[in-house]
Amino acid sequence: MTLLLVLLVLLPWSIWRQMHEHEVTREGLFKLPLIFAAIGLFGFGTGAIPTDAAAIGYLAFSLALSLGFGVWRGVAIPIWRNADGNLVSKGNRTTITLWGVLIGSKFVLGAIASITGWFPAEHAGEVFVFLALSFVAQNLVVARRTGLWGRAPRGLAEVPA
Repeated sequence: MTLLLVLLVLLPWSIWRQMHEHEVTREGLFKLPLIFAAIGLFGFGTGAIPTDAAAIGYLAFSLALSLGFGVWRGVAIPIWRNADGNLVSKGNRTTITLWGVLIGSKFVLGAIASITGWFPAEHAGEVFVFLALSFVAQNLVVARRTGLWGRAPRGLAEVPA
């Protein structure tokens, strides 16, 4: 229950932050994925982890969804230099839609799991880990686009639309 409450606070806050103009820094790109990953790892129960084919397939599909949507958001998020020359970004309709589709698909998978029993139902720890992985994918793309990953900036917009 505590993890669910954290999720209900942390996820909206993190999405809200992305939808408002903010400076892009190395530290900022690491902070949110680490917070989500730490909460996720602490949230795993002590029960046995399923290892059957359905569980492995489900985890692989969840991983692909998280990474795919993360990369897509990283490419779609506008990034530019402000008047002070700092790198800044701000989410847009595309990025919020991608978040909504990812979160919605995770709920649908969880509902299918609990109704059919075809694969193990997710718990909050897994949700946090998969959200952390999605942030990692997004932020790696942003780091590459901005040059914070050691290359010249690529794909920066002049000013957000």
